[in-house]
Amino acid sequence: MTVRVRFAPSPTGDLHVGGVRTALYNFLFARHEKGTFVLRIEDTDQKRNREESLATIKDGLAWCGLSWDEGPHYQSLRLERYRELALKLEKKNRAYWQEDPEKGKALYYRIDRGPCAWEDLVHGASRMDTTKDNDLVIIKSDGFPTYNFAVVVDDHDMNITHVLRGDEHYSNTPKQISLYRALGWEPPKFGHMPLIFAPDGTKLSKRETEKYNAMGLPVTVGDCRRLGYLPEAMVNFLALLGWSPGNDLELMTLPEMVEKFTVDRIGNTPAKFLVDKLLFMNAHYIRKTPIDRLVELCRPYLEKAYDVSRVPSQKLQQAVAQQHERLKRLDEIAPLTKFFFAPVTFDPAAVEKWLKSGGFEVVRALRNDLAAAPDFGKERIELLLKSFAEKRGGKLGAVAQPLRVAMTGTTVSPPIHEVLELLGREAVLERIDRTLALAVPS
Repeated sequence: MTVRVRFAPSPTGDLHVGGVRTALYNFLFARHEKGTFVLRIEDTDQKRNREESLATIKDGLAWCGLSWDEGPHYQSLRLERYRELALKLEKKNRAYWQEDPEKGKALYYRIDRGPCAWEDLVHGASRMDTTKDNDLVIIKSDGFPTYNFAVVVDDHDMNITHVLRGDEHYSNTPKQISLYRALGWEPPKFGHMPLIFAPDGTKLSKRETEKYNAMGLPVTVGDCRRLGYLPEAMVNFLALLGWSPGNDLELMTLPEMVEKFTVDRIGNTPAKFLVDKLLFMNAHYIRKTPIDRLVELCRPYLEKAYDVSRVPSQKLQQAVAQQHERLKRLDEIAPLTKFFFAPVTFDPAAVEKWLKSGGFEVVRALRNDLAAAPDFGKERIELLLKSFAEKRGGKLGAVAQPLRVAMTGTTVSPPIHEVLELLGREAVLERIDRTLALAVPS
């Protein structure tokens, strides 16, 4: 049997990370089995559909590297097919029209009542009782099909062999199996994946997006991109929210995941979204990113914060390269490089600790040496600072920290000799002069 799976989002908003994981698992399964990955757009909710969401879905899948083999198919273009089969059920006395004073006339399906059993690909032997369930609306008063009816028709017509979806659809399975039987069709194999929980153990909800984003937790693909996560990191991280390749393996490329993915290794308990783990993975992939690409990835964040239009490309590359090993998210690049792109703002505590207790004298003495240095490369500067510290009989830190405060306004930066090289001699001397102006005349 040739495997055919699908990802079927509704165009009602940005692509949720839970949706990305669903798409990812279906993609990995299809690629591992050399099958077909189908994209279907479930756009029958006329009140909630948004045209821009369709582009967002396609763009989000492309950003993650999840290419589909067939589609997109649109439910809104298949209304005649749904109506044809709905009327067939009516003729078989499996469906009936009923008037609702508020919602209008709708077609209801008489569900099979009693126990329904199936072998779930994730949960194993599954069973639900539909004895007390209500009949199911299959055609609404506006002529559009409901989810449970349309998905059955689509999956049959598109020869879907396996349905991998979230646990929130688990309770829909008996209704859908009933529809398959009533239409004389064989159901696909169902597999229901665990929900994604927030760090506090509650279900990850779009309504809490602002709170989650403040924690560095992205809820949608748009959040991932805005917060500065790389697609390689997000895909790797989401793959492990419910699936494991075994042997404690965590860092994997998409082709490596394709090679190792099997449905039987999907867990059946909720997966918790751990931001620290995502940051670890993102930092790993940032470090593996070539500097030329990293500069382009960081550029939007820098352009939003500063005017970089006149910064030479070599200096821009240097500024980013200095932070290559420190970045956990791309959006950190702006605050980390503030000392280079923006005027210095002095931290009063840093001035008190490192300048007022002899640091002004250190910076003043260093000015002449830096002005006279034969070249301003980081190697030459590093030797100059070490020699200066040795002559004074002190440690390099006693020289580097006052100079760091003079250059950046703070006590945290890349190695000081790299900072000086990046700023250049002229800017360094200007910043020293500005720092010395803070000194109280003796």
